[in-house]
Amino acid sequence: MSDDRDDKIRNRAYEIWQREGGGHGDHEWHWRRAEMEIDREAALPLTADDACHKPARSPAPTF
Repeated sequence: MSDDRDDKIRNRAYEIWQREGGGHGDHEWHWRRAEMEIDREAALPLTADDACHKPARSPAPTF
């Protein structure tokens, strides 16, 4: 597992835990749910905003 993916999952699991009141326990369930959400988001196609993002143009050459 990559460090970046682990960090995303850890942060998402914490967010889930907070939304559910921050009680003790269920850490494995929060982690599995976060994994599923992160993996699902990674598999989604680009949005229209992503497709419209164009890199900056380089200046025209001068002769």
